[in-house]
Amino acid sequence: MSISKEQLEQSFQGKAYVELKDLVQLIEDNFGFNVTLQRKDEPAFTEEQKKRMTSAIFKDEDVLSQLRQAQRDRENGISTYSNSEEEFAQLLKEVQND
Repeated sequence: MSISKEQLEQSFQGKAYVELKDLVQLIEDNFGFNVTLQRKDEPAFTEEQKKRMTSAIFKDEDVLSQLRQAQRDRENGISTYSNSEEEFAQLLKEVQND
Protein backbone atom coordinates (compact mmCIF):
# COMPACT_ATOMS: atom_id res chain seq x y z
CA MET A 1 0.00 0.00 0.00
CA SER A 2 1.30 3.38 -0.92
CA ILE A 3 0.33 6.85 -2.03
CA SER A 4 2.16 8.59 -4.82
CA LYS A 5 3.73 11.99 -4.29
CA GLU A 6 1.19 13.43 -6.72
CA GLN A 7 -1.74 11.96 -4.73
CA LEU A 8 -0.26 13.34 -1.53
CA GLU A 9 0.23 16.80 -3.01
CA GLN A 10 -3.30 16.75 -4.44
CA SER A 11 -4.77 15.77 -1.07
CA PHE A 12 -3.11 18.69 0.68
CA GLN A 13 -3.27 21.20 -2.17
CA GLY A 14 -3.62 24.76 -0.98
CA LYS A 15 -2.80 24.02 2.66
CA ALA A 16 0.06 25.86 4.28
CA TYR A 17 0.18 23.25 7.05
CA VAL A 18 -0.89 19.62 7.15
CA GLU A 19 -2.65 18.77 10.39
CA LEU A 20 -2.60 15.37 11.99
CA LYS A 21 -6.32 14.96 11.34
CA ASP A 22 -5.64 15.48 7.61
CA LEU A 23 -3.10 12.65 7.62
CA VAL A 24 -5.48 10.38 9.52
CA GLN A 25 -8.26 11.14 7.03
CA LEU A 26 -5.91 10.42 4.12
CA ILE A 27 -4.97 7.02 5.58
CA GLU A 28 -8.59 6.12 6.31
CA ASP A 29 -9.81 7.18 2.86
CA ASN A 30 -7.04 5.55 0.85
CA PHE A 31 -6.36 2.37 2.80
CA GLY A 32 -9.70 1.59 4.41
CA PHE A 33 -8.42 1.60 7.99
CA ASN A 34 -9.94 3.19 11.08
CA VAL A 35 -7.10 5.08 12.72
CA THR A 36 -6.81 5.90 16.42
CA LEU A 37 -3.87 7.67 17.97
CA GLN A 38 -2.30 7.19 21.37
CA ARG A 39 0.64 8.98 22.93
CA LYS A 40 3.73 6.85 23.26
CA ASP A 41 4.41 8.03 26.78
CA GLU A 42 0.94 7.14 28.07
CA PRO A 43 0.56 3.58 29.28
CA ALA A 44 -2.14 1.49 27.70
CA PHE A 45 -4.06 -0.20 30.48
CA THR A 46 -5.64 -3.60 30.05
CA GLU A 47 -9.34 -4.02 30.80
CA GLU A 48 -8.41 -5.92 33.98
CA GLN A 49 -6.17 -3.05 35.13
CA LYS A 50 -8.94 -0.54 34.43
CA LYS A 51 -11.42 -2.63 36.45
CA ARG A 52 -9.02 -2.88 39.40
CA MET A 53 -8.32 0.85 39.34
CA THR A 54 -12.03 1.68 39.12
CA SER A 55 -12.77 -0.65 42.02
CA ALA A 56 -10.01 0.92 44.14
CA ILE A 57 -11.23 4.44 43.38
CA PHE A 58 -14.82 3.68 44.33
CA LYS A 59 -13.75 2.01 47.57
CA ASP A 60 -12.00 5.22 48.60
CA GLU A 61 -14.13 6.92 51.27
CA ASP A 62 -13.07 10.41 50.11
CA VAL A 63 -14.34 9.69 46.60
CA LEU A 64 -17.59 8.28 47.94
CA SER A 65 -18.01 11.30 50.20
CA GLN A 66 -17.57 13.65 47.24
CA LEU A 67 -20.14 11.70 45.24
CA ARG A 68 -22.62 11.79 48.13
CA GLN A 69 -22.13 15.56 48.41
CA ALA A 70 -22.61 15.94 44.66
CA GLN A 71 -25.83 13.92 44.92
CA ARG A 72 -27.11 16.15 47.76
CA ASP A 73 -26.16 19.25 45.77
CA ARG A 74 -27.96 17.91 42.73
CA GLU A 75 -31.08 17.20 44.80
CA ASN A 76 -30.92 20.81 46.02
CA GLY A 77 -30.69 22.11 42.46
CA ILE A 78 -26.94 22.68 42.35
CA SER A 79 -25.23 20.77 39.54
CA THR A 80 -21.53 20.44 40.33
CA TYR A 81 -20.77 17.05 38.80
CA SER A 82 -22.20 16.92 35.32
CA ASN A 83 -24.71 18.55 33.03
CA SER A 84 -26.21 15.14 32.31
CA GLU A 85 -28.77 13.86 34.82
CA GLU A 86 -28.64 10.40 33.20
CA GLU A 87 -24.85 10.22 33.35
CA PHE A 88 -24.81 11.22 37.02
CA ALA A 89 -27.58 8.75 37.91
CA GLN A 90 -25.71 5.95 36.10
CA LEU A 91 -22.50 6.74 38.01
CA LEU A 92 -24.32 6.65 41.35
CA LYS A 93 -26.00 3.36 40.39
CA GLU A 94 -22.65 1.79 39.48
CA VAL A 95 -21.04 2.97 42.73
CA GLN A 96 -23.92 1.59 44.81
CA ASN A 97 -23.63 -1.78 43.04
CA ASP A 98 -19.92 -2.19 43.90
